Amino acid sequence: MRGALLQKIVSLDEFLNHPGQVQTMAHGQPVVVVNQDKPLFYLLTPDDLTAMIGNAHEVNSPLNHALVKSIGDYTNDLIQNAQSRYKRNILSKKSVDILSYRIKKHILPFFKTLAISDINTKVLANFVDYLNEAEIGNVAIAQYLMIVKMALQASQRQGHLDTLPEFPSITSKRQSRGAFTLQEYALLLRTAWRMREQTFNFQNVLHLNAMGLDKRLLTMRKEMYYLISFMVNSFVRPSDIKVMKHMHVKRIERAQTYLRLSLPETKGHDAPIVTLRQAVNVYEKLHKDAKARGYGKPDDYVFLPEIKNRDYAMRILGFLFNWLLFETDLKQGPHGIGRTLYSLRHTAITFRLLYGQGIDMLTLARNARTSVSMIEKHYASTLSGEMNISLLQSKRMQKHV
Repeated sequence: MRGALLQKIVSLDEFLNHPGQVQTMAHGQPVVVVNQDKPLFYLLTPDDLTAMIGNAHEVNSPLNHALVKSIGDYTNDLIQNAQSRYKRNILSKKSVDILSYRIKKHILPFFKTLAISDINTKVLANFVDYLNEAEIGNVAIAQYLMIVKMALQASQRQGHLDTLPEFPSITSKRQSRGAFTLQEYALLLRTAWRMREQTFNFQNVLHLNAMGLDKRLLTMRKEMYYLISFMVNSFVRPSDIKVMKHMHVKRIERAQTYLRLSLPETKGHDAPIVTLRQAVNVYEKLHKDAKARGYGKPDDYVFLPEIKNRDYAMRILGFLFNWLLFETDLKQGPHGIGRTLYSLRHTAITFRLLYGQGIDMLTLARNARTSVSMIEKHYASTLSGEMNISLLQSKRMQKHV
């Protein structure tokens, strides 16, 4: 038979609910349909079936089950091996727990639809993007890649994989997420609004990572326009968006009108966040739209309330934002720093440093749930004198007594 028998793995539910999509996704290649991680049957093209029957006399041994191997077949062995080393006092219990958590939290969900032979350098690069969207640091990303590499090495030792793919190089030095300029921010908003209700075309844009996502959800939602504006006017992290419910949001009307966001603790900070006025307008439109769709109750999520799996919801938002970055050619900043949803928070803080009319770093840091040192290291360090030439050339106002 030509090449490897298996090219794609799909679940039984996906095949029964969307047989046409499965056929399209296969691109004429064989597919295995699985249920509870066990293969049920294969979908073969007429050519493959003819080749298999015609060459049957050449088969001297049973078909190798590597044809349907997925990464889960090897990560289970990694966990068992780690547990064995723990019992021999070689590994700590914490190390075993971290390994198991990483495999179940991110590795299996990301790679579950792929055969082991389909994991190539491009897929690994997409995995790094996925981990970046989940706000995982470079050191941890390198450790995730090591787990994947150990699984692939196990597959290779068992004769199920010919060669290992080249793995992305991850530096331990933490990079600031590239902020957007005012012009780029305006372009993002215009593009998000123009593209609202547009369905993603998989044939035109092949390199964006949509693995494991329901294609029916990959339509540019009006929420993306609101999300971009809300994040830039509220200093929140993507992890805040993930958990934010209407019960966490309160409109305050005093000398200034703003939102008070009493969000769950993130990264050791639990103080309320105060937004800019524009965030009030955005939130009220979001709330109105949510009520029209049957949501908007205190316990409903503010963004993508219909998706209860919040990790999945953030993957959808991350994909749609990457789609916008592709359309606007803004994925890479001027210094080669890749942009993600987190760049919107970076933009919010950078804009306040530039245009906040003398705001002090302590106030900004506390409101953004971070520290002055983090502001200086990851945000102020990216600014140049030319960015705020008017303040540099201004004179202190003389007090009259």
